[in-house]
Amino acid sequence: MSKGDEDIVEVKCPDCGATVKIPAAKAEQEYKAVCPKGHEIPLAKMI
Repeated sequence: MSKGDEDIVEVKCPDCGATVKIPAAKAEQEYKAVCPKGHEIPLAKMI
């Protein structure tokens, strides 16, 4: 599970299919994630 009370967002890279886990706070701040191969994954705001 996640560390403490930190929520984790899990997304799949559309380019290579790699799974990326990013803290929800960082996802909401940056609206992007980067997979291990360097592909940038744009994120949408959760409602």
